[in-house]
Amino acid sequence: MNPKLVTTVPPVALPPLVWATGTVQQILVQPGEKFYVFAVREAKDTLFLRIGDAHTGAPIVGVGADNLVFDLMKEAYFRKLNVEVGYRDFGPDPQAGINNLCIDRVSLSQ
Repeated sequence: MNPKLVTTVPPVALPPLVWATGTVQQILVQPGEKFYVFAVREAKDTLFLRIGDAHTGAPIVGVGADNLVFDLMKEAYFRKLNVEVGYRDFGPDPQAGINNLCIDRVSLSQ
């Protein structure tokens, strides 16, 4: 292999993983825009967390009941369960008017 043809691309640093703990108060689904948002109420604040690619912040196509994040968040909403959500902040989303807080992982507890 010719070393002149090999290029190394440094990995892009992900935003830090942040945890929110609370209950899901609202689900907003806009399939045409690929926009799936869950309002998680913490003790003092409400966060608007979305389903998206947790490594790029991009929307995910075809979210449905087979999507584990969607399914767990839906269960938390309907069963009024406490939820811990790990998310990454990809910054402002001017079109939505909120920050792009993409869900990376979900933990349910009773």
